[in-house]
Amino acid sequence: MNVSIMIKKIRKTIADCSLLEGGDHLLVAVSGGPDSVALLRVMVLLASDYELRLTAAHLNHGLRGAEACREEEFVRGLCTGMGIACICKTVDIRTLQKGRGMSLEEVGRDERYRFLAETAETCGARKIATGHHRDDQAETVLINLLRGSGLEGLKGIPPVRDGRIIRPLLYVGRGEILEFLRQEGLTYMTDSSNRSPLFLRNRIRHELIPELALRYNPGIVEALSHTAEIIRRDDDYLQAVVRQVLSQWGIVPGATEIRLPLASLLDLHEALQGRVLKCLLETAALPGYGIGFRHIEAVLAFIRRQRSRRASLDLPGLIHVEREGGFLGIGRVSSRPVRRDKGKK
Repeated sequence: MNVSIMIKKIRKTIADCSLLEGGDHLLVAVSGGPDSVALLRVMVLLASDYELRLTAAHLNHGLRGAEACREEEFVRGLCTGMGIACICKTVDIRTLQKGRGMSLEEVGRDERYRFLAETAETCGARKIATGHHRDDQAETVLINLLRGSGLEGLKGIPPVRDGRIIRPLLYVGRGEILEFLRQEGLTYMTDSSNRSPLFLRNRIRHELIPELALRYNPGIVEALSHTAEIIRRDDDYLQAVVRQVLSQWGIVPGATEIRLPLASLLDLHEALQGRVLKCLLETAALPGYGIGFRHIEAVLAFIRRQRSRRASLDLPGLIHVEREGGFLGIGRVSSRPVRRDKGKK
């Protein structure tokens, strides 16, 4: 592979998705693995073109003892060699996991993004770059498909998130990255946990995708990446329609009290009914409570079957839904009464 071809792909991604602006201060997430090492090197190569100021960030999850410490030292040395400031932090993911009802993967991801956001604020970086690439995209689409996700999950990893987190390598494959590192003479660290079958992503990466490539489609990774891109565009359009509908009704998501005109809601296509409700339920729920298919279906069933003048429905996350007259109210209550058995005093 010609290195210039990969760089050309990345330049196109940056331009097509408006990832960078001239003079940006960019925080680069560097784990020490091949993807992040390649990302850092690419950003160094492109720094003069975009007048970038670069800072690196590394989070030690405290899960792999001496191996994780070696990774941190490697990242520090790599950044020193490139003349880039590096900010490191160590956390204890297992301790943070207790009582949160989340997997280690989920807690690790949340803490990583929290660290990156805090570090960007501290050093004044406007953008945060992560090393997600095309193979990550394919794995994410399959993970969400297996979990029964809708379009929001099947669109996978967006090139830009929240206008701040960017993925310059998203349309580059793992093989291209490894060849780039070889040609650049760069070494990297290998995370032993990436081989563990305990994690769903690893099983998909090392078992499912190779099987699909061997038996069904050798270009499965690229095909899934294309599918995610198509779905992302469709999903973005539908989200824009939802925002337009709510604006026409004079409804602001996240407002303390929301009243939906029921007749207008039920006149919408079923796909938009569910999306409108998902948007409003998510903004009403307590932080950390996800709104899924069953919650949306419960509300739809509630409004379609209720014939009384007034009825209510409670959902997780302290969400309270109430139908009164021709309106549907959605809000959050401060608490719920504790139910006691009638036989107990």
